[in-house]
Amino acid sequence: MRLGVLLTPGFLEAEAALVLEIARLLEMERFTIARGRTALEGSAGAVWTPKYTFAARPQLDVLVIPGGPQMSKLGRDAEHQDWLNEVWDGLRAVFTGANGALLLLEAGLVSGKVSAHPVAREALEGSVLEVVKEPAHWQGKICTTRGYLELGKALLDWAGFSDEARQHLGLYRGLH
Repeated sequence: MRLGVLLTPGFLEAEAALVLEIARLLEMERFTIARGRTALEGSAGAVWTPKYTFAARPQLDVLVIPGGPQMSKLGRDAEHQDWLNEVWDGLRAVFTGANGALLLLEAGLVSGKVSAHPVAREALEGSVLEVVKEPAHWQGKICTTRGYLELGKALLDWAGFSDEARQHLGLYRGLH
């Protein structure tokens, strides 16, 4: 199983790093991907260089879109739209972080109900999307989330990961 994390300018490093660590524990092939090989600064100031570009990348099974400040703009970007349309049919699952649903909305790939971080709700007001209160919402192969830890939990749920592994990651709230 191959999991790609889409890096965009100002992406949420906390979401990207968490998903990559979960994918490592799930023994998935994992990598970062972006429009080009130029280093991208995340929201917290860390600089990441994508492993692959849109043009030169392996087949994807799972796509993760961490939140970031330019989601709507990038969803309207022709290069991002073309790439998403190219890989879409081959994807088994798509997960969005805090406001990643905005990218899919602008790209015409999501409609109806979505989950999003409370901060993203303002940007989604007035759109055709209805924001649900649940931390994660599935629509076909798309799982929109409130982001951060909820993004990690959604990936673990989808993969059927054990409570023991969740505890290792600090994502388990069960009684012991």
